[in-house]
Amino acid sequence: MKFPQMTEGFLLKILLVSSVFLFLGFGSYHISKFETVDEHFWKYERISRYWKDGILGGNLKKTYINDKPGVTTAIVSGAGLLFSPDPLEHRIRDEKITKNDLYTIYDVDQTEKINLSLRLPLLLINAFFIFFFYWIIEKMTGEKWIALLASIFIALSPILVGISQIINPDTLLWTFSSAAFFSYFTLLKTGERKFLFLTTLFTGLSILSKYTANLLFLFYPFIFLSHLIFNSEEIEKGEGVSKYITGNLSRFAIIFLGSLAIYALFLPAVFVKLEYLYEGTIGSPTLKSFSLPFTAFLLLLLADAKLMKANVTKSVSLFLNANQNTILRILAASFLGIILLLSLNSWTGERIIPLENIKEEAYVDDELLFPMIEGRNGLTVFVKKFAAQLYPLTFSLLPLQLILLVAMLLGIIAGKFYKFKSFTFFLLMFTFVYVFGALVSDVFLNPRYSIMLYPLYALFSAITIHGISVYFKNKKKFFISMALLVIISGSVSLWLVKPFPFAYANFFLPKNQVITDSWGYGEYEAAQYLNSLPEAENIVIWSDLSGICQFFKGKCLKSYKIDLSKTAPDYFVFSRRGAIRHPFVWEKPELAKNSTSYYYGKIPDGFEWAVYVGGREDNFVKIIKVEEK
Repeated sequence: MKFPQMTEGFLLKILLVSSVFLFLGFGSYHISKFETVDEHFWKYERISRYWKDGILGGNLKKTYINDKPGVTTAIVSGAGLLFSPDPLEHRIRDEKITKNDLYTIYDVDQTEKINLSLRLPLLLINAFFIFFFYWIIEKMTGEKWIALLASIFIALSPILVGISQIINPDTLLWTFSSAAFFSYFTLLKTGERKFLFLTTLFTGLSILSKYTANLLFLFYPFIFLSHLIFNSEEIEKGEGVSKYITGNLSRFAIIFLGSLAIYALFLPAVFVKLEYLYEGTIGSPTLKSFSLPFTAFLLLLLADAKLMKANVTKSVSLFLNANQNTILRILAASFLGIILLLSLNSWTGERIIPLENIKEEAYVDDELLFPMIEGRNGLTVFVKKFAAQLYPLTFSLLPLQLILLVAMLLGIIAGKFYKFKSFTFFLLMFTFVYVFGALVSDVFLNPRYSIMLYPLYALFSAITIHGISVYFKNKKKFFISMALLVIISGSVSLWLVKPFPFAYANFFLPKNQVITDSWGYGEYEAAQYLNSLPEAENIVIWSDLSGICQFFKGKCLKSYKIDLSKTAPDYFVFSRRGAIRHPFVWEKPELAKNSTSYYYGKIPDGFEWAVYVGGREDNFVKIIKVEEK
């Protein structure tokens, strides 16, 4: 009996749906069994304030819940309040039980129910957007296989799966900002109004997620000017450069004003205090320094188009068009050089750039100075700092993605890749500007702060595979094989890092190095060990991360200053970052049998229990027995 041959369209759907199910499978695993830093602000304050006090309570000013502002997180995660126990009743406040707030104690039976209720909506909406990404990328590129491969890379990125489990503004920032970028590229290609609407909608939702998304406003003009550079002859023969400029500036104005309207609609506190609108957009940390020069640039661009028939813009675009391959080669060579520098540095024990504990030690009085980085001159130091900012992104891409990235950069240098030059130019420039902006803004780009880049590099990987396909006669078999390879690569990476996907680092990074701290991972596992001990309800612990307290049946000491005249802990719970940044102190050291350094000295091999997040021993959570009673 012969089975009917599977059509290409049906096969694409099967592979897409499979990748979404894998995203949901890995994303839902362990989703209620951790507590990241700062999540408690959203669980116990901001989400409830937005809905109960602001929207339902009629106090519009209460809809301003944070300077991020994180409104989309509150809206989506807030849907879980319908199914969740009241988060405000989770922590036990009875002074008799807490000994006048000496201890932090939670109703541990409610913890996982609350976490699941508030996190699952975020995971589900990000899963839905994988289908949208397939649709919009197909419209953007005109290639179904690029759309599929990009969607699979997005669905099986450990970093994107991991952030989708967390109640945080970045959880939806990457989703909406990517949707906005892809919609805008499609708008440039088609000129259709629906993509203008989608760009406006997703830009508004992006800035409602986090003020970092205001970068979109800076890059929309850059994108349409890049499109002009790489398509100058076609545009000149068509509508003409002057009309192209004025048309895109008009669309930009619609996107900008429409985004502000969406921002105000879902953050009605701006109608009470207009300052909130300014602070969340043009007055945000992202745009504040650039607003005036950026506005001046747009006005000059408009004046050139209206008064000089875009002669200046034409001259510049024609010059850049004539040198486009050289420009791309310079950008590609620079990026490739950074990747090689980072790889060589990691494989030689960080002799070039000391990256151990860099996130904790890079700041001096809240300024990102990288005091550990030295060089003979200012340029050398700058290059090292720039490379250090790309260190987390480089080693948190899937191994296949990193290989494809290097292949694409080599191909650009060799002049082998010719399609999608505009997007390639945009992505390389966006990456460099993003990193430079972070340096200027004193922000170290860990994976969370680089989250906007991951979906863009997913598309870049897919474009690279498409470029390689020209060397294969049977393209369908090649694309099917590559889609399966991406699924296998992503699934294996997610399986090996589970249950800590956001702590992922690829195998190109030596095991004795880390790119991020545990960020709350491992605290649940530590609590389960402590809960298994006899009379766990009477055990007192001190932890440098408070997340463990939500899962621990006993008592947590609240203060970093431990007063032994009131109580002595039975166990310390130390994490790598906490031991560096938040060590405990004895409030009355004369009562202590051992110094604080004695206990921190037991971290390497004097611990009773340990978990290594992401399988890396330097990223630990350890339990140490206290010897004070």
